[in-house]
Amino acid sequence: MRNSTAMRVSEAGPFASAGDEDDRTAIASPFGTPVTFETFGGFYYEGRRKLPGRKAVLLLAPIGFEEMCARTTWRSLAEAISAAGHTCLRFDYPGTADAIDTQVPPDGLSDWRDAARTAARFLTESNPDAELVLVGQGFGASLAAELGRDLPRVAAAVLMAPIVKGRSYLRELQAWTRVLTERIGIRPDPHDENGYSVAGFPLAAPRAAAIKAIDLTQATQAPAAKILLVERGRATGDSPLKKHLSDLGADVSAIHYEGYELILTDPTQAEPPLETLGRITGWIDGLPQRATTAGSRAIAIATVPAPTQAMAGSHFAELPLRFGPDNRLFGVLCRPTGLETSAIAVLANSGRDYHIGWGRASVEQARALARRGIASLRFDAAGIGDSPAPQDVAHEVIYSAEQIANVRHAIDYVETLGAGPVMLVGRCSGAYAAFNAAAQDPRVRSAVIVNIERFVWDPRESVAEALRYAHRSIGDFGSTLLSKRGLNRLLSGELRVKAAATYVSHRLIRQIGLRLGRLFPGLTAEGKLHSEVHRRFQELESRGVRVALVFSTGDLGLKEFKTYMGEAGERLRRYKRASVTMIPDADHNFTHSGARARLTEALCDLLADPAPARPAG
Repeated sequence: MRNSTAMRVSEAGPFASAGDEDDRTAIASPFGTPVTFETFGGFYYEGRRKLPGRKAVLLLAPIGFEEMCARTTWRSLAEAISAAGHTCLRFDYPGTADAIDTQVPPDGLSDWRDAARTAARFLTESNPDAELVLVGQGFGASLAAELGRDLPRVAAAVLMAPIVKGRSYLRELQAWTRVLTERIGIRPDPHDENGYSVAGFPLAAPRAAAIKAIDLTQATQAPAAKILLVERGRATGDSPLKKHLSDLGADVSAIHYEGYELILTDPTQAEPPLETLGRITGWIDGLPQRATTAGSRAIAIATVPAPTQAMAGSHFAELPLRFGPDNRLFGVLCRPTGLETSAIAVLANSGRDYHIGWGRASVEQARALARRGIASLRFDAAGIGDSPAPQDVAHEVIYSAEQIANVRHAIDYVETLGAGPVMLVGRCSGAYAAFNAAAQDPRVRSAVIVNIERFVWDPRESVAEALRYAHRSIGDFGSTLLSKRGLNRLLSGELRVKAAATYVSHRLIRQIGLRLGRLFPGLTAEGKLHSEVHRRFQELESRGVRVALVFSTGDLGLKEFKTYMGEAGERLRRYKRASVTMIPDADHNFTHSGARARLTEALCDLLADPAPARPAG
């Protein structure tokens, strides 16, 4: 049975005005209840209402690419805190993640501070007898250190890899930008105003200026009586921040942030550091109970959060919701306002980039589609971002039957909305899931497949290796080696050329085998793969499904395309509903803002084509 969100939205008409009272929804989910605060949203975890000593824990997220990489870790921490019985709330800052973009340039960090205060007020009003615990990472830890001095009922704070000095943090961002662009094989974004854009996530100049002023060692008051520092690196002795907070009278404990470096390498490679999260949860669980006066109730009754309401943008409204088996999957329904809805698109994950997409591309695409009258659902497959994985599902969901099944669960949901033809969109591994879901599901009318690297999965391959090098082209490897910094990294042993070269050589051997395999269909493993790809294309063609293949110029996925369709794509011509679009000056991930804009425009043009897909015959 579908959750109350799906039923209420369906009953009320999901494309009614964002201000309509009937557009309000209610969810009760053990995986995190979506909540909204006008222009930003979050997840509320109820915990156990009658647990003595229960705390109300506010999670303050990091920002930018760090937040992208840490999203699954942040969800895992919230789930662990809730499982221990404590109430928990995590949320997005205005203009980040799923939040509505600000219409005017930001005034420093004031809107982020206001959002944190709003979330804290919501949490404490919903839990009137629970003390507040602030938990932050990166920028969120520095924000916790500041707000802890002002917010009422703050019993403790957990500061995870905090920004101790803003100047140092900004220098790290610039270094991080250089490392990532080099790893991807691209130049810095020409539209980056200050060099702080990491993996397509910019930092506006007013925000950078405000962050630059952060210096936690100059604080004159501790954020809480009890503090847990979760520190980067393995320092010997007390850190300057721990000593300073102790000098301010706080009871400070410190642990090492085990797994921090791995989290920040890449969202697809990141794994939640369960040991560190367990120690944080245990520390919160061990905090003393709040003293009560004689005759007072030891436990006040917590209130249920108000139903979720759609967040209104300039030309769209967005509703966070859960759906699918056990209401486990999370997505954001984006619908146009002021226009009749003509169709609805399902946007699949790429790798383990959660539903906002690399550089927030999926958010940009959803809102651009709404301007064309197309609704969308961007969502997380199980085990990615805000959708926890069932215990009985294999650890690796990417390039799996489960990933395809999740796309079909999203189709189940959007079909109930009566929003018009269903279309699928995916990039890289998301393109694989979208292509194969379209081949399996007769409800799909069109699919936009971006930088696909596998039409079908060869079980002899390693998913881990495919994901590690998915963002690179063969030319990228060469350009990195020939760069001055690349040569220095090679000589120092930092650059893993042998592993990359082995992967590329295996890919080339596989492609040669597949090309030979088409001469002997059904007799070799490669021949069977070749036949299966064309069987799926033929299935889509026979149903009249439009398949738009989109590639970045020089993308590694073009090797896959040419392997099955010929050097000039001559074998694709037999499928009249299939097409190819090339996006110039773009890497595999569309990291630069200009590349994302070109992809978004092409995507809108392809999906808004007035010629509907019709069954053949």
